[in-house]
Amino acid sequence: MKRLAFLKTVWAALALGATLAAPAAAQTAPTKIRFAHAGPETASQHLAALEFARLVKERSSGKLEVQVFPGSQLGNDSTVIGAVRGGTIDMMMAGSGNFSGMSSKFDVLDIPFLFRNPAHAYATVDGDVGQRLARELEPHNLQQLAFWEVGFRSITTKNRPVTKPEDVKGLKIRVTPNPTHIQAWKLLGANPIPMPLGELYQALESGAVDSQEHPVDITYAAKFYEVQKQLTLSRHAFTAMPVVMNRKKFDALPPALQQVLLASANDAKLFQRQLNQKNEPGILAELRKHGMNVIETFDPAPFRAIVGDAVRQSFVAKNGPELLNAVDAVK
Repeated sequence: MKRLAFLKTVWAALALGATLAAPAAAQTAPTKIRFAHAGPETASQHLAALEFARLVKERSSGKLEVQVFPGSQLGNDSTVIGAVRGGTIDMMMAGSGNFSGMSSKFDVLDIPFLFRNPAHAYATVDGDVGQRLARELEPHNLQQLAFWEVGFRSITTKNRPVTKPEDVKGLKIRVTPNPTHIQAWKLLGANPIPMPLGELYQALESGAVDSQEHPVDITYAAKFYEVQKQLTLSRHAFTAMPVVMNRKKFDALPPALQQVLLASANDAKLFQRQLNQKNEPGILAELRKHGMNVIETFDPAPFRAIVGDAVRQSFVAKNGPELLNAVDAVK
């Protein structure tokens, strides 16, 4: 009897301990942040997302846990932007042109031949111009954390080398749904076809499109070299990549955790830039190994003469000259 009474006491104590421990466990459960993007798993944007997740977990002492979903697993860019605004996905990144439907001012970043070099592009998005654009997203329930990059775009084709504007005429080229890009390629005589990244490989393989233009790391990571054999390092346009979060979820976090997200996004941005700079020579070597003809000599002047002023004037007509002048003034 004494043994039975003792066991009952032990069981009661264990039950009480479990009851008391349950709220504590619930309080320590991490806040999960689902982070979606369209890039392949080997692309620098995904590697930067993994670095971001690592930094957030470490700096928040496990209070925040970022789960990364690459390769359009949760939907294409436009679908995921809508889901983040609605709160069913917490966070995403996409090329800046995908945000021009909310604010046409984002089109300024996609004007061809706008940036003198990478340093000019980075100073622009990291400075006052980038901050102005980030504020444009706030009424749409998006909190921007940082500008990462898609990068400087270079054109590939199935079998036509591109060295002069005439080489572009008649090409069915996949583009982002950005009015600036669409206008530029039409001015050059191409047939621009907006299409999600996740659908592009099949479209190139089937011949639905002849050409595409991405930074070389995405061309390599997406294995476009299997269906494209000509690459011209045209670097004709820079595409920034806003990293955005559902604003209500961001605002609900304690200020200290908000700062963890902002600082980690900034550090992951620098990580990605360094990664892209370091890896490009090796990527070009790999593309050649896979049979691509890489044309490194490119004269942008005749292309700029056709598209530069016309695209700039279209932007100014819609948005005024102030933002474009601010970009031009960045040192």
